[in-house]
Amino acid sequence: MPRPWTPMLRHVPLAGLAACLAGSPALAGSVPPHDRVVVVVLENKSYDQVRNQPYTLGLRAQGATFTNSFGVTHPSQPNYIALWAASLLGVTNNNCPAPGAPLAAENLGHACEAAGLRWRAYSENLAVAGSAACSYDGSASSGLYTRKHEPWTQFGNLNHLNERPYTDLAVDIAANNLPNLVFIIPNNCHNSHNSTTLGCGVPDADAWLAANLPAVLAALGPRGLLVLTWDEDDSSASNHILTVFVGPLVLLGAESSQLMTHYTLNRMICEALGLAPFAGGVGEASITNVWDLSTVARGTSWGRLKTLYR
Repeated sequence: MPRPWTPMLRHVPLAGLAACLAGSPALAGSVPPHDRVVVVVLENKSYDQVRNQPYTLGLRAQGATFTNSFGVTHPSQPNYIALWAASLLGVTNNNCPAPGAPLAAENLGHACEAAGLRWRAYSENLAVAGSAACSYDGSASSGLYTRKHEPWTQFGNLNHLNERPYTDLAVDIAANNLPNLVFIIPNNCHNSHNSTTLGCGVPDADAWLAANLPAVLAALGPRGLLVLTWDEDDSSASNHILTVFVGPLVLLGAESSQLMTHYTLNRMICEALGLAPFAGGVGEASITNVWDLSTVARGTSWGRLKTLYR
């Protein structure tokens, strides 16, 4: 009696099958490939000041919370430079323009453009795309728009027309045209920078997120990631800040104690978008233990496995 047919897949080592199912980057615990990453940056609050705000708490339940996340310095501008360029580049203050500008170092915008990826920064109260103004609607320190929170404006090696007024975000979402890399910069009321002003405190920033992020989350797609983070704390907690990841490839309700700084986050963005890490990101560890490997695995079907291994 002939032996029943058994698929040749039985000869594939278990590790090889797992790699095919899950994809080697995720299997190694590093960052799975993403179609887009959206980064939202708020201002000057410590981990404990913001982590239990109602909408933020809901985001944490939908994704992963980093309990050991830190800004790299004070004041604001060098933290934004660090996130964008994985280096302080000698910037230690909020001067406008930043010392040394226009800067020529590698950065996320230039890296995206060189790789053929699209990026845009959407900033509240920015009046004109690509503007080099130090502020709009107030002073250079506390105006609703301030260039110190816009690191891309300090570089000479990227397309400044990607620096857009915030109203363009809704247009791009409606057109299903969200870029691969997105930075969202609320104004200095909605990010709680001007928190001594009535209506600009931590609860108000949380309410702004509740009103604005659902549309962004809906536009992420099956391989998109939202990052919510703060530039620095209020100098009360050793620069301990909150960082949250939300997206289809993120474990629900996960908490990670992995050390994260703006350099680590820069590296994660590079890995997610298939860019080579650069500057201070090169020596950072990959973000691990927050990815839903079962979701990553769904990209390969059983039928495709039989085709590959028969």
